[in-house]
Amino acid sequence: MMTALIIAAWDDTQAHTRFEINTTKEGVRVDNNIMIGHLCTNEPVIGQVTVFPDVTTALVDTSPDSNAALPAETFTRSDQPATAFIQGLTIAGIMNRDTFSMSALIRDGTGNPIGVWSAGGSIPDHNWVAKMPVRINPINIVADSCAKKVIIAPAIANVCQVTSLNEIDGKNPDRTDVDFWTAPDSGHPKFDAPGWNFPAPFTVNRDLETNPLPSSCGEGIAVRIYPSAAQLDRDFPVVVDGQQVWPAP
Repeated sequence: MMTALIIAAWDDTQAHTRFEINTTKEGVRVDNNIMIGHLCTNEPVIGQVTVFPDVTTALVDTSPDSNAALPAETFTRSDQPATAFIQGLTIAGIMNRDTFSMSALIRDGTGNPIGVWSAGGSIPDHNWVAKMPVRINPINIVADSCAKKVIIAPAIANVCQVTSLNEIDGKNPDRTDVDFWTAPDSGHPKFDAPGWNFPAPFTVNRDLETNPLPSSCGEGIAVRIYPSAAQLDRDFPVVVDGQQVWPAP
């Protein structure tokens, strides 16, 4: 029985798509990996998309509990922009053809890279974990904000079947076409995940020595930032040579 429980617990921890390095101090560049461990109800993954929030349009939630984790119920929607809490968020691709032969950066309206898609390969449906490399450039917390930590929740899709947008239902955890590791509250009718335990958090902690909290902030607050529905419509679809290939047109 003990062996069975250990195996079940190990399988559960492997089931989620997560960052290999999930916490950093502000101002530090991180060469990271997105760990793909859950495969669309036993279907191989044939493509992957990761989109970080565009700070000009991102949704922002705040919690008075400065230690709140990503799914905490203490978070409420803020009317402040992401730029009130972080100075910027960009990535760089890391060349790697171990899993997929094709990759391309996804850029925001000003040309800054904020995501990457990969395809042209396959991750087996059992007992394999793939590492999708990504460089997360330094993220700095705004000095006059009360943010003690900022949790970035990018939108991640592990594609197992190429289906049309009409066939996609991110709220269904048992689908076989695509696994969504996205925020549940972006307001997107197709891409939102079932709950806040789905997104992969990347937490940036304030450097309290070099960037202390303003005296009026008390213990500070926690902030979570994630892509809006409008950004998902713009950045999630995979386009190759001007032709959208996922979701299928």
